[in-house]
Amino acid sequence: MVRAGLWLAALCSLTFSAASAAIPPSCDSGAVEYLPCEMQFEWHAGELPPSVSPYRDDVVSVEFRSPSHVTYLMHGFWNGGNEVRVRFTPLEDGVWTYHVSSLIPRFDNREATFNAAPSSQAGFVRVANLRHWRSTNKQPHLWLSVQVPWLELDQTAFENWLDARKRDGFNHIRGVLLTLTGSLKPLTAAGEPDLAYFHALDDRLLAAAMRGFTLDLLLADQSFLRSGAFSTAHHIDPLVRYLIARYGGLNVTWQGIEHFEDVPDSRALLQEVGSLLQRYDAFQHPRSTDARMTSSSLIRDGWMNYAIEASPDPQLGAVERQFLQMPEIHIIQATSPDAFRHELWDSTMNGEYPTVPYAATQSEASMRAVQTWFHVMSGTRHWELDPFFNVTGGRALGLDELSPEIPAVEYIVYCDAPGILELTVAKHKYNPVWTNPSTGEQIPLKDFNGTVFSQHTPDGSQDWIFQLPRNGEKEKMLRMVYFESRDPMVQEVETDTEKIPFAIAEPSGDQIHAGVPVRFEAKITRPNRATRTMQYVWWGEVVATGMPARVLGLGPSGTFTIPKELLRPGAALNVRLLAINANGKAYELDRVYGLTP
Repeated sequence: MVRAGLWLAALCSLTFSAASAAIPPSCDSGAVEYLPCEMQFEWHAGELPPSVSPYRDDVVSVEFRSPSHVTYLMHGFWNGGNEVRVRFTPLEDGVWTYHVSSLIPRFDNREATFNAAPSSQAGFVRVANLRHWRSTNKQPHLWLSVQVPWLELDQTAFENWLDARKRDGFNHIRGVLLTLTGSLKPLTAAGEPDLAYFHALDDRLLAAAMRGFTLDLLLADQSFLRSGAFSTAHHIDPLVRYLIARYGGLNVTWQGIEHFEDVPDSRALLQEVGSLLQRYDAFQHPRSTDARMTSSSLIRDGWMNYAIEASPDPQLGAVERQFLQMPEIHIIQATSPDAFRHELWDSTMNGEYPTVPYAATQSEASMRAVQTWFHVMSGTRHWELDPFFNVTGGRALGLDELSPEIPAVEYIVYCDAPGILELTVAKHKYNPVWTNPSTGEQIPLKDFNGTVFSQHTPDGSQDWIFQLPRNGEKEKMLRMVYFESRDPMVQEVETDTEKIPFAIAEPSGDQIHAGVPVRFEAKITRPNRATRTMQYVWWGEVVATGMPARVLGLGPSGTFTIPKELLRPGAALNVRLLAINANGKAYELDRVYGLTP
């Protein structure tokens, strides 16, 4: 075996070269492209009308105009005492112009310019190529996120942890902005921001931002939501606007509220939060919400542009990939090294991007698995890969051949158990290699020139990664193809019952008793080679409740209990069964049941 030592050495050599203090420089004197800067406004006694709240009212806002004449309206945030700050990240180098609007006459209508120096940072994250990501510098972005409780580590320990995660290959840090779980609380008894809390939070978030991390921000966890501070528009609007003003000038993604399914009336709450994000976030950062299962049922509300999924069963992500036309993030649940590694690679084969739990960072074995994942995936055209189904003995991604003019480029297979791998591909010369996902050790094979690759995994004791790239073709594409080499794959979902090879056998009849376990079963009606492997997701929705659909079950059979928020005897339960066959063909079957007490 050949140990992949070079890439590990490269990762370990990464160091933090930004300013030691996690305080953004002044925009007027120290702005750098793709890194945050700040403007500070302090008023004298009597300058602010007594009826104005520096927290609730828009005391200062600044409109920034880029060298290419793109404008961004940034709102100020109260930073305690007589001070408001505006936090901003210039997305171009060169001369910027800004115009200040303020309730304080001394600041109002001030105009000036500043210069943003160029940098090697990548910029903000954006959705690209339908289900993938790119950064402001127009380069592909390999999303690799890790969760952290921001305030549970002291500042030195937190920064050391950040540097270790940078060496592992992570480029996103995920955490909750508003929580009541620690000694510091986000709001005072008067319902205003507690500045000690937000100054401590700033220390952590800015330390990550200045190192080039994207911040995946949940607005609130369950402890904060239970407090009632998000209960009315009177509370929500100023608080969300404050969070956007304080952190929306950084490289962030918004991730809603923790486990939205567990929050009463969460759909209306998230619609309100989503509208505020759209209104106040000048950069229009990506928007979604955390979920216990999946946030995809909220897509129809129009404010989300990526989905979050958290089921340890890979069926959910596999099926959703064939129905969604946006990126999906998988929140890994497993923490033991073996289960963690399997879930990491299973979600990757679904075409999802991973978020790693904080507990996994305490495991050296799990972090070696992450380093291997980063090494393997960063060497692929990950921004174009789709699930590939012409494989047995594993699960695969591929940039497959569509025509002689759009040739095959590479395939990557995760063999989660020992056995024979068989992969059928377009006939070309390939450069195959096995990789041990636990250690990063590699076994290069002699070149393969054919259509059916068949081989046993290197040993019978563990999982393996198999790569079948055309290295010459990949190098040529990097030189000649700007970003996408082909249009994203979007399939037409089959809804014609005459063409669907399965039926809903259970629940039988047309009535379901509310509040009791219900058996579900899908039965193959026209077996063929493609139905030898089927994956199913069972959804339930009661339109009369106004609540979004919920995942009821996964797989061909089992038992579900209708969630209490959907229970409304006398109403109709819409059961929607989504499925894909062994070839990835997507089907949708719907059935309506009456709910009886």
